[in-house]
Amino acid sequence: MTLIKKIWEKRFVKFALIGLIGIPINLVALKFFLTVFALTGLRDNWLNVVAQVCSFEVGTIINFVLNQLITYRDQMPTTFNAWVVKSIKAQIANMSAFLVATLISLFFSVVVHIDPYVANTLGIIINFVYKFLVSDRFVFRVKPVEAIEDAAAVVPSEEMPSHCQTTPNS
Repeated sequence: MTLIKKIWEKRFVKFALIGLIGIPINLVALKFFLTVFALTGLRDNWLNVVAQVCSFEVGTIINFVLNQLITYRDQMPTTFNAWVVKSIKAQIANMSAFLVATLISLFFSVVVHIDPYVANTLGIIINFVYKFLVSDRFVFRVKPVEAIEDAAAVVPSEEMPSHCQTTPNS
């Protein structure tokens, strides 16, 4: 196995690369929302707050989908219900990550008076380790019950070990 392939196989590296892809997406969205909300009359700190909330959400939705398809491909939900549960968990995790990143970003833009684009990028970068740990342990972690239900959806019951079979609801 080549060194590059060994590095690519690490979840942390995939998560980081997808996060890097998310930075320009977030910045483009930030530019869009700063422009649109400025047209509505928002100014100064409120303009920064609203635009950062919206751009962060755009970035986190795209990152969730990419991480599910690439980083956590082995834990792909097999049912619509499992996708919904995982996406809700991702939104909960992203709300806490959003709070961390936004507070950092607002600190730099409002208190330290750094350009909002630089402040936004600093918030995202500093937040990365926190978000990886929360995502890895909360969002994409498969619980044993979920794993059994997912396996039951794709493996015929006669091939599944008896201790993993679910009992039909009558």
